[in-house]
Amino acid sequence: MKLIALCMAKNEEYWIWYALTSVQPWVDEIHFFDNHSEDRTLEIVRGMKHLGDRLRIHPEYGGESEQANREGCLETAREAGGTHVLFLDGDEVHIGAHLAFARRLLEVTEHEPPLPDPPRNPEVPGDHSPTDGILVKNIGFRPVHPGYEGPGTSIPQDLLQPDGDHGCYNFAIRISSLCNLRGNGLEWGRHGYLETGGVYIQSSSRTLWCPRLHYYHFTHHPRSSARKEGGGVWIRKPQDLGSVPVRPSVEVPEVLFRPDGPANPTLEAWGLRDRDPSDVGFFRSFPVS
Repeated sequence: MKLIALCMAKNEEYWIWYALTSVQPWVDEIHFFDNHSEDRTLEIVRGMKHLGDRLRIHPEYGGESEQANREGCLETAREAGGTHVLFLDGDEVHIGAHLAFARRLLEVTEHEPPLPDPPRNPEVPGDHSPTDGILVKNIGFRPVHPGYEGPGTSIPQDLLQPDGDHGCYNFAIRISSLCNLRGNGLEWGRHGYLETGGVYIQSSSRTLWCPRLHYYHFTHHPRSSARKEGGGVWIRKPQDLGSVPVRPSVEVPEVLFRPDGPANPTLEAWGLRDRDPSDVGFFRSFPVS
């Protein structure tokens, strides 16, 4: 398999370094599409030398159509020889162990030659003939939206729905097979992805839901220094929705503790930017495995 991270972002200077760095060890390529950022997003990405030759940068990317932009990203992944894509927003930070597990899961279930799509599973009662079994094409993660009180917190609304609720607000599909993957033809706010047979990936029987795989989504935190014209109003207004401790099964992304990351008001408020990395007692005060 070849897993390619697709990240199309605009004005994400506070989190883009952490988002891309968090996935680098577990993907074969990272394609970053800068959607006409007005802040330091592109400058920061161009300075990410530690990503090496896995990083591909596409500046001044995209037009008015969200559908066309996303189809272009998928086509780029196909041209690069990808078999699977990791959807990555500029404010999403992954947990290394969880992403590593997801990749390994796809590797150990990969068949050569590939299983039919869709698989042949007649399931005739009393017939012991083998079927094709399970074809895993998409993996659903549960997002955690960190609270303002620290990296081991989330907003109170998180993780309240049962694991069996596979709606798009309780789970987000972060990895998908490129086989027959395409957009639904709709624009921003209604856009979604379809796969074999025109089935939404959120509704597909080939989607594996993993309630204990998490990632951090910083959508409520400051994301950019850019402001609207004519004043100091945020383009994307931060929202403190409260903080509660995360579940014991939720790990904190280790990349947030790296001392070489760029300035970030949230991490500075948490005290993660001005600490000596050798201060083991401080770092152990947060639930990082």
